[in-house]
Amino acid sequence: MKSSRPHPRLIWILTACWLLPLLGLVLSPFPTVHSADVTMADAAHQEFARRLALFSINVYSKLSAHKPGENIVFSPFSIQTCAAMARLGAEMETATQLDQGLGLATSDPEQIAQSFHQVLAAYQDSQILRIANKIFVMEGYQLRQEFDQLLSKQFLSAAQSVDFAKNVQAAATINNWVEQRTNHLIKDLVSADVLNSDSRLVLVNAIHFKGTWQHQFSKHLTRPDTFHLDGERTVQVPMMSIKKRLRYADLTALDAKALELPYKDSDLSMLIVLPNTKTGLPALEEKLRLTPLSQITQALHETMVALKLPRFKAEFQVELTEVFQELGMSRMFTDQAQFGKMLQSPEPLKVSAVIHKAFIEVNEEGTEAAAATGMVARTKRAIYSLEEPIDFFADHPFTYALVHKEDLPLFWGSVVRLEENISASSEHDEL
Repeated sequence: MKSSRPHPRLIWILTACWLLPLLGLVLSPFPTVHSADVTMADAAHQEFARRLALFSINVYSKLSAHKPGENIVFSPFSIQTCAAMARLGAEMETATQLDQGLGLATSDPEQIAQSFHQVLAAYQDSQILRIANKIFVMEGYQLRQEFDQLLSKQFLSAAQSVDFAKNVQAAATINNWVEQRTNHLIKDLVSADVLNSDSRLVLVNAIHFKGTWQHQFSKHLTRPDTFHLDGERTVQVPMMSIKKRLRYADLTALDAKALELPYKDSDLSMLIVLPNTKTGLPALEEKLRLTPLSQITQALHETMVALKLPRFKAEFQVELTEVFQELGMSRMFTDQAQFGKMLQSPEPLKVSAVIHKAFIEVNEEGTEAAAATGMVARTKRAIYSLEEPIDFFADHPFTYALVHKEDLPLFWGSVVRLEENISASSEHDEL
């Protein structure tokens, strides 16, 4: 006997990102962003950045608890963007939970869309950071006009019809789109067996970053060195080193220190927060939950730093339903979900899964570029200074974020383990 209540059809929320901070290839200059187009300095966008930073650390703390001992990398902006697209189609309690769980500054769909548009538009023509949104709709179904317009105009997201009943073909269509927009590094984001005739919507965000350090590491200075996994275990890893004037902060309250590594021709940088003790990362993570990102960046000041940083690479995939539920966004996954603003038809919808996949590689010059161009970089002559450098040796677990100059975190991650016996002089593997 059929239930009197229609069974909710499925929405899939998929995010993917690629972060390759070091690319040894000449990039086009970062696009000029006029103040009329992007006003990241105004109060509304400072609040947007503050709330995204809070969402970032909330997700990070949940992932750390769920994946102990794993290197984590994810894009809080990618996750929040995809979930915000779903929020535009939500109503009542489902909308309220998303507003609170995502840390949105407003419950007005127009204002929510506008706040994301400011960031998306800023990087629309960027050669360094590319952000793309897409919504895949079941054939025979139409998006509601208001929902469609907000997605296309503000989230720069085009809709595409697919037949989810042909799940293999549908998965291939989605995965090909993601792969093309992440430089072929995020593959097979969604498997065919999670799509079926009940699927109605798949929302996808892809974010792809590539950049060169403003102060590049010399490959000749990379040496095998010790990385402390904890208080007892160690591994030998390729450790990069550089001595430069960099923005640094001694964070006494966090029992840690921070360092900013800027990217060339960009308003983005990597912020590394290193515990003072080899086993201090869990305690630091707990304190970060109560520490605004801006509090760390405002403490940075320029000084001479002797930096040691391991080469590292990580791939991370996670299904975020449990994390969302723990952050108070549970109704969207149930038969009581309220997504009445998405489709023209009155069919009930619910979110089936939130899938996120990310990749990062940090090295001296960029694996992909070295393989593609065979470029030979000359080492610049060292500039000696009488100033005593501050040691910043990332030889034990640490956390990091890829941050916009207005404290907007695009990526967040941690390094807690590295592979043993990696040759410091070996050629990088092709991606």
